[in-house]
Amino acid sequence: MNSKNDRKSQDGNRSKELPLTLARRIAELRERKNLTVRDLAQDSRFSKERIEDIESGLETWLSSTDRQLLARALAVDPYIIQEVEARPRLEESEDPERYAAILADLTDSILKGVKEHECPKCGNTLRCRVQEGLDIDELPVYFAKAFCQKCPFILK
Repeated sequence: MNSKNDRKSQDGNRSKELPLTLARRIAELRERKNLTVRDLAQDSRFSKERIEDIESGLETWLSSTDRQLLARALAVDPYIIQEVEARPRLEESEDPERYAAILADLTDSILKGVKEHECPKCGNTLRCRVQEGLDIDELPVYFAKAFCQKCPFILK
């Protein structure tokens, strides 16, 4: 009888034999299944160019949904892919004052109702909204919220 922990242990042992980067791991898993880049793109519903970007190392992190689609196409547990992902960190630039100003401008713009913004990290379109709430005196307060669907940028 295989329990969930036994399966994780087995997957963990198998993943130790695999490359330690997302690019090489996806390429090797694809080759083990005898798939072309085009086959994997079709099976995962990704573009051929996106698979090429992943395998060349341009993408080092996947959203949960993308990871599951890719894992299903490769017939592996999503954890096998996730364990080698390198989440890019949004770090302050060499000029922290300028970085803070960029975030402040983004916040102001969202609060004014502008919906289309570029992610300061990757340039992808941000998903933006205004969250409404009440302060301690029950007066309305508004918060700008935004996140990127391609990288882990979040404006809180």
